[in-house]
Amino acid sequence: MSTSLYIAAALLTALLTAPLSLPNPVVVHQAMPVAMAPAIAPSLARMELPWQPDDVARATAVLQGVFAAAERGDLAALDTLYAGDSLTVVEGAGINRGWADYRDHHLGPELKTMKNFYYRPVDVVVRVSGQYAWATFRYDLKGKMNGRQIDNVGRGTAILERRGAAGGTRWVVRHTQTSSRARRAGDPPSL
Repeated sequence: MSTSLYIAAALLTALLTAPLSLPNPVVVHQAMPVAMAPAIAPSLARMELPWQPDDVARATAVLQGVFAAAERGDLAALDTLYAGDSLTVVEGAGINRGWADYRDHHLGPELKTMKNFYYRPVDVVVRVSGQYAWATFRYDLKGKMNGRQIDNVGRGTAILERRGAAGGTRWVVRHTQTSSRARRAGDPPSL
């Protein structure tokens, strides 16, 4: 083997086997094919990450849990998923500060009047950096409120925080911002 070829091979080997230093934020899409997981697992095991690979899945599950609990009208479950007094919720031009404000003056009264409520996230993309995660998503919202049929599509963002001992053990929603409009003929059908 020639000297230059030997040096090139040595450099390539060093690059491929060195621990990766990824810039923050690390972007991981929820829709990553499951078949890719075994292929990237050895690389992930060598990396020193500011987050754990299951953080994306856990943060995504919390966000999906918010939608499911709201759809069920389960305020007690939402109490465990939202960040208490540090929560902010922006819907359209309105804002609620703190879980009690949002629960008592916005979400709770809405859920009491909503019938046949359907509220599902679509195209959820979560990113994690250290103790925080943020997400973008679409959502479908259907139901009957005060005698009026609702069939809306919306977009939103969420910020989550990892809380707990030893670097954090659970994710909670700190902030959401959503907006929606009536479904149009060209919009994707609801799930």
